[in-house]
Amino acid sequence: MDMRQPHELRNRLLFTFLVVAAYMLCRSILLYGVAADETTDASGAQYFLSTLVSGDRYRMTVMALGIAPYLNASLLVQIIFAFRNSTSRAKISKIQSDRWMRWVSVVFSVVMAIVQSYGLSYRPDAGPLWLVRTIVILEMFGGAMLASLMCLQNERHGVGASMPIILLNIALSLFQNMSANHFFEFPAIAILCLVAIAGTAYMENSMIKVPLQRVSIHNVHADQNYLAYKRAPMGIMPVMFASSAFLLPYYLVHMLVSFYPQNAALVSISDNMVLTRPLGVAVYLVLIVVLAVLFSFLMLNPRETAHQMQRNGDSIVGMYAGEQTRRFLTGIVLRWSLISGMLQACCMAVSLALSMREMIPAALAMNPTSMMIITSIVCSLVQEIASYYRYDAYRFFM
Repeated sequence: MDMRQPHELRNRLLFTFLVVAAYMLCRSILLYGVAADETTDASGAQYFLSTLVSGDRYRMTVMALGIAPYLNASLLVQIIFAFRNSTSRAKISKIQSDRWMRWVSVVFSVVMAIVQSYGLSYRPDAGPLWLVRTIVILEMFGGAMLASLMCLQNERHGVGASMPIILLNIALSLFQNMSANHFFEFPAIAILCLVAIAGTAYMENSMIKVPLQRVSIHNVHADQNYLAYKRAPMGIMPVMFASSAFLLPYYLVHMLVSFYPQNAALVSISDNMVLTRPLGVAVYLVLIVVLAVLFSFLMLNPRETAHQMQRNGDSIVGMYAGEQTRRFLTGIVLRWSLISGMLQACCMAVSLALSMREMIPAALAMNPTSMMIITSIVCSLVQEIASYYRYDAYRFFM
């Protein structure tokens, strides 16, 4: 028997630390020829939202796009695969899905880099504008591809996939934001953040247990079988993806305005597609609720769960297998996904409303989102680290 300790947890934590360090190093590399725009409001909710995925609120480094293309590509690929049946999904390997994600992230990176390059200011002495802009687009594209590669490699060899990078971006920006805007002088937002932390921790760590009857189990543990659903079925994932997905209509509208600058309707939509205007707030809140429900049904798939239980001969205690079970599970998923999505959206609605009424600085409006994401990420990382710790403890018995 090989009694050597495998140190799986130590090796994975070390790899994650190296990934985060490399990401921090890239965040310090400035884009060529970009000048600081003194007119840019880097304290508003819109720019603070971009720090959740890039950490570069001034959009002046090679990590200006951050992991936004990776998150959007991951979202799109998961949705596409979720619409396939279980047999079709079983034929798709992890290598194939990663290849799809890389190609989709390439498309997102190119589009976002081109659109974002038109919103930057350039130094007159850097060279011809078309050449400088081309170099900047290539630099942002390269940074986005490197960030995607870091996330994929950390998923294989580290801990948390993209979560450590998101946690780093949010923690650093949150610290700077709270210090610059005197966070503790506004008790309303502080209380809201505490509510967001407590609510997220509760929803992340509590479960609904549906008792099951399994035909293959006839021992003393037969009464302990259950189907478990978290009260927040997809956790904070809808908020994270909404933060990233919100940038898609934002970039799309701005790109259309650059092509049709005389179109008054597009200009009006562009001006209002920000988190300091009712239109932008409405789009963002609707995205949170829609993604909460959509992700829950795509990932948990109560119809397929009910079908699989019927094939195995299992059933919910006191309920017939088949259609009755499907309706029951669908009701649970729909009810709790709506509750979790609406609670998250309501928390954000209150903070954004306080910002629009100028009761708190605009930069503090995104703090409840940051607190929810940090709490969820910490809970997930703790659970994953605990799994690798147990693996190390029992590895030599395998």
